Amino acid sequence: MGLIRGSGRTTRRSLTLAACLGLAALGLLVSASRPAPASTASPLRRGVSLASGFAPLSVTFVSLRRAWALGTAPCKPSGACLELRESTDAGRSWFVRPLPAALLAAADRKVSGGVAALSEATDLNVRFANTSDGWIYGGLATPARQSGYSYLASEPTLWSTHDGGLIWHAQTLRGLGSEGALFDVEAAAGKVYRMQKNGAAAAVAVESSPVGQDSWRLERTPSLGDPAGGGEQSGAFVLQGRTGWLVEGNDRGTTGSARLTTGGQWVNWTPPCASVGHSFAIPAATTARNLVAVCEMGGFAYPLSKSAPPGAKLGSHWLYFSSNGGESFKAGPEIRLPARALPYVGPIASPSPGVVLLPDATQNGQSDLVASFDGGLHWTVVYRGDVNYIAFTSPSQGLAIVGSPGSTATRMIMTFDGGHTWQAVTF
Repeated sequence: MGLIRGSGRTTRRSLTLAACLGLAALGLLVSASRPAPASTASPLRRGVSLASGFAPLSVTFVSLRRAWALGTAPCKPSGACLELRESTDAGRSWFVRPLPAALLAAADRKVSGGVAALSEATDLNVRFANTSDGWIYGGLATPARQSGYSYLASEPTLWSTHDGGLIWHAQTLRGLGSEGALFDVEAAAGKVYRMQKNGAAAAVAVESSPVGQDSWRLERTPSLGDPAGGGEQSGAFVLQGRTGWLVEGNDRGTTGSARLTTGGQWVNWTPPCASVGHSFAIPAATTARNLVAVCEMGGFAYPLSKSAPPGAKLGSHWLYFSSNGGESFKAGPEIRLPARALPYVGPIASPSPGVVLLPDATQNGQSDLVASFDGGLHWTVVYRGDVNYIAFTSPSQGLAIVGSPGSTATRMIMTFDGGHTWQAVTF
């Protein structure tokens, strides 16, 4: 049994592609030991409110019941403080876990009249491979100045724990420089991978380590370069057991891609939309053999391809399915959503074959979570909210982080019937 994660996410307060989260399958390891009670797992600073108002930024499950959520909570005098919470009962109750003082100081400091953790330049995430080994990663807003112009930059950060979150260690990110970025961190089959943009080399690199150690080494991959222009670059892993895939690029298309073999080697891989415009598509993997992605006909600036499905129009979006581990993709139905007003740029999840969930941006700015339970032939709205992230711990149990346009507030919702109905989680 594995953890089925949504294949991508958007920035918390917009529908612009950011560092996407790969759909990962992690081995589920349930520990016989019990965590410390809530009374002994208190924050490492004063003034945090435990009553309400916790806004999740990222959530990770390692079993049907065990989860961690990284987010912000009301506090004094900062107004909002970074906080890590843990659940052992599938999100019904949560208790606070400690975070390192250096991370708290960086996340809770004031920048541009707000808190760094809630800045548009900040993108923090939490991942656990099992009940012991986990990572907090992403970028934290930091003041910067260049050519007399002041702005907020995103400073890459990576922390690891190997005791369930009691102690965290800062990791050295080699080669990133001032223009570097940490795109993604995912773990499967006893290894953790990180994808980063090395600013000085103008290239994307992949490093790995055994999950129980901080022993990172450079992976050999096909060439992973930078886009020629366009929006912010991002990348994602999609892991299923000992195999997986990676893509990187931006709104102008996929710049680099690779497939992870069962022997542990990254090899050349043709991504789903290469033949119809090369749009940036991160697939969702139901199993190691079954993948699904969304492809835009023509991508950013290509004409309609001869390989496009019969009747396809330039700019239309179609589901593409693979049943052979991504070796080839076949066009499925066109995604016909009458309310759609914006191009598809959100996450996609597929907890079981034929079931697909993704966001639908409407003309009034509302973003709905829509689902198809028949391979994309018919769609229905299953939740109204700005979807940032989708994940499934089983074909029936899943979660999403949703927000509202123009607001920093986020909430977590869960489903226990395969995505048909969703309910809000109380922290």
